[in-house]
Amino acid sequence: MKERMRRIIRIIYLILIVSFSIGARFIPTPLGFFTVSGFSMYPTLKPGDLVIGVGSFISSYKEGDVVIYCIDVSTCVVHRLIQVDGTYAITRGDYNPSNDPPISTELIRFKVIGAIPLLIWLPLIMISLIFVFFPVSPWKGLKQAFVLETFVFLIFLLLNLTYLTIYVLQTPPALTKLSLPSMSLARLFSEAGYSALTIDYHSTELRIKGVEECLLISQSLTMQCSSYYIDSDKVLVHPPAEFYAQLYVNNLSAFMVKLRLSLDLGFLIGKYPFVIDWKKPVLSVMNDKLVIFNPNPVPIEILGYKIRSNVEGLRVQYMGEVREFSAPGFTLQPFETREIDLAGITTQGYVEVRYTFMNQTLTWVGRLDK
Repeated sequence: MKERMRRIIRIIYLILIVSFSIGARFIPTPLGFFTVSGFSMYPTLKPGDLVIGVGSFISSYKEGDVVIYCIDVSTCVVHRLIQVDGTYAITRGDYNPSNDPPISTELIRFKVIGAIPLLIWLPLIMISLIFVFFPVSPWKGLKQAFVLETFVFLIFLLLNLTYLTIYVLQTPPALTKLSLPSMSLARLFSEAGYSALTIDYHSTELRIKGVEECLLISQSLTMQCSSYYIDSDKVLVHPPAEFYAQLYVNNLSAFMVKLRLSLDLGFLIGKYPFVIDWKKPVLSVMNDKLVIFNPNPVPIEILGYKIRSNVEGLRVQYMGEVREFSAPGFTLQPFETREIDLAGITTQGYVEVRYTFMNQTLTWVGRLDK
């Protein structure tokens, strides 16, 4: 009766060991035991470590977790999860210089919850082997209990010991640092007058071949770039004047340049923010002249001006929308400077100029002294 019970215990013991180690490669199991055989996860995991995993159908995993995925029955990999994108995942060994190829998330079998060093788990296996398979003494038990399950277990243990000894005696290989092609944004800036927007890149072993798409975007406003030019690692974009006019009319300052660049190794898609600093016209009175400068890339409407004299009373010249006077208004073009001669009008007084800016009517007043 006792011998029968011992045999049942040995069979259960063998089934558990084989199921959670070898069987975990074939069918979903709640637990899985795997031995580390390389240095790809060094120093987190070392050769010979016994890795314990919980089935992915029981415990969910996330980026940063160490997982076990099986490509086939003979190949299971213990690596860290870097990225999950829908049905695909990217992993990487902590000691590896680059990521693994993308894999299907269906291949991920276990989430690693712990690891036992070789010098701890192997003695425990040996002790359990003695008590379970050789209940009397190793030599006597070997004669009495040399049955099929004992033989299978001994072969399994011998193969593992041989396999692990080879890797434990090895030393970690030198970490190889790969110089991967890369491209990053160096700086953004605009030429004088926003005539050109420059996107400057910092590239490593990559070269810009062409611009496949160039869009200017601000909220619901989207417009094609009028032209662009490639200068080494720089892309110069020329926005059309109509785009700036639409920004001005809609009181918008921020916009983005969307580029799709063809490279000698692939392509690059990027969105780059810019902001226009809309400025009011610069007005001054110098040497009997009213000087008006437009510092913006869009026209500014000057509605009119009038001069109030302290000595001769009121003398007025109107321009623009005041139609009862013949003097017309004018449009100040982008970055234009207009000089209006005030000589002979008055010797002392104030100059008042009305203009539109960002859908508002504003007034500027300056002193006229001779």
